Amino acid sequence: MGEAIITTSAAKSEGPAESATLSSVGAAITGALAVGWEAIRLHHPDVPDAVVTMGTRHRKPLWAHFWAQQWSLTGGEKVPEVWIAAEGLARGAADVMGSLLHEAAHGRCSTRGEKDCNAAQYHNKFFRDSAQVMGLAVERSERNGYSVTSITDIARQRYREQIAALEAAILAERTIPPSGATATGGQRRNTNYRPASCQCRPVRTLRAAAGTWEGPPVICGGCNKPFVMTS
Repeated sequence: MGEAIITTSAAKSEGPAESATLSSVGAAITGALAVGWEAIRLHHPDVPDAVVTMGTRHRKPLWAHFWAQQWSLTGGEKVPEVWIAAEGLARGAADVMGSLLHEAAHGRCSTRGEKDCNAAQYHNKFFRDSAQVMGLAVERSERNGYSVTSITDIARQRYREQIAALEAAILAERTIPPSGATATGGQRRNTNYRPASCQCRPVRTLRAAAGTWEGPPVICGGCNKPFVMTS
């Protein structure tokens, strides 16, 4: 059986179609994420250098995180990690760039010695101010403070080349498995009901089986944004 080949579509590239093996897809996406992070640092020198990675969120209600001193270099130095959830790639390149900017806001606060988020993930005014500097629109949720961010038109224009590179690299997205699914395709029974919130103000919260939120997005009719699990 021959190796799988992915061909880029004309919509993602103005040049001739290119082919990539499946084994290179993840590396290309991670590379584009790293380029995006470096572009942010060029505009904001107080955003730290970091190891940029991608992986599965394991049912956690987050698209990305910044974690200071999570990696150790061979010389022993501790350095930060920027992690992007592969399931979030389906949101589109611009929103993925928005996630990088969100984590860059955390990184900037870390560099400045500002505690912007507590253990319960409540984002305070330090984070709000830093996110706005990054070019994000910020909204406040009752549960997690100033945690709701979205990329502004100004930031889209500033990082248009990096967004285009991400769009070209994202040739696949990791699917969100059904609740209780195992790596071998089996199924565990899951009767836990989990809360999920939208971006309405005031926030609207619904409770349903975890599989409801882990499947295709459930869109709120008020804000036209997906409900995301909050715990």
